[in-house]
Amino acid sequence: MKTARLSRFNLIFIADTAYSLHQWMILTLLIKWSTPLNIGYFNYALAITAPIVMFCWLNASTILTAERAGLTNFWLFIKTRFSLLSAGVFVLLGVYYFFGEADILLLTLLVYLNKYMESFADLAYGFLQGHTAFKEVAVSKIFRSLLNVSGAALVLFTTHSIHGFVLALIAGNLIMLLAYDLPTIRRIGRGFDNQALDLRYRSGKELFLKAMPLGFVALLIALNANIPRLFVGHAIGTEELGYYASIAYLLVLGSLFIHSLIAVLLPNFSSETGERQSLPELRKLTRSMLLMTNVVGILLIVGAIFFGKWGLTIFYNASFVQYHLIFVLMMVASLFFYNSTVIQALLTGFQQFRIQTISIFVSVVVNLIACSLLIPLYGLYGATIAYTLCAITQIVLLLPALYRSLYPRDVTLVVEQSS
Repeated sequence: MKTARLSRFNLIFIADTAYSLHQWMILTLLIKWSTPLNIGYFNYALAITAPIVMFCWLNASTILTAERAGLTNFWLFIKTRFSLLSAGVFVLLGVYYFFGEADILLLTLLVYLNKYMESFADLAYGFLQGHTAFKEVAVSKIFRSLLNVSGAALVLFTTHSIHGFVLALIAGNLIMLLAYDLPTIRRIGRGFDNQALDLRYRSGKELFLKAMPLGFVALLIALNANIPRLFVGHAIGTEELGYYASIAYLLVLGSLFIHSLIAVLLPNFSSETGERQSLPELRKLTRSMLLMTNVVGILLIVGAIFFGKWGLTIFYNASFVQYHLIFVLMMVASLFFYNSTVIQALLTGFQQFRIQTISIFVSVVVNLIACSLLIPLYGLYGATIAYTLCAITQIVLLLPALYRSLYPRDVTLVVEQSS
């Protein structure tokens, strides 16, 4: 059993490493062959679109993974997400009217369309991971990474157009979806049906109403990540936002490991029949996940302190060295956010959605207050401190709920809920 888990983890870790590195390489291409101002515009467009996109996603891939969905469920999730993202365009235009930077409407719409394409890949990965098809997920992520990076590099190098750059990403995601992801899902899911999910989500409306708390949580998570960026862009400048966002993206150095860990171990919260494993086994898994999460976070902090200046020069260029302390503080913030991410995933496995909504809503309020007070006074340092306070708030509020789920007072009730 442990050998099988290790093999699955290796596959997912390799795939997530390639996928996360491709996203980092895309940002690096902009840094090398574009300007800090264009990087700032790109990240500003991401900051505007991300909360809307994440709400429309409804965190449905987690449901597909944790509950082992059938093909009927998958197509329902696809249709629902398509409808929500289409309606989200009008919300995006409204948000842009109030908060958008001048002359980036086309870029904002292209970034949204790229997230549109990525959203279907997200559902595909959730479905395949629920069926333990980790090899297929790895193949898709690796080839998607190669296609996106090569296409974006070619367009950016030849045209230096940021709009063409995003169009290349859209094309790469669409090709992989049609050529590999959808055919693989049909093959893996052929003949499989999840009657429990069929009864729970019989229409797109039911799916939306039941998964809306998850979508709201995802929206709040996206807000937490992007509130500092919006404040930095308005209070300090778009060019400074380019530097800040580039350094913040180095959080993927640890998050790729964390998300691989979650993808492999989350299905253990429900078996093929929908029954959870025993609580002692889940407690053991929880301890292992949190231990590995903290080891990764501490190693990244140590690495940032001793090798951060060298790393910023190699990864980006010498102009980033002046932000070394920001980089170190960002790694400190990442330690708390990695823990928060794992705890949220575990609570999702326990179907504990309400407490996630409450905790993240409170953390958004903390983030807004901290950014409004600290960024005008301390600039990028204030933005990073605000981000850290946001993560700490989440952990403080979520930990008691996780403890109650792992050590329930009414064991009989837990058994009934898991069957």
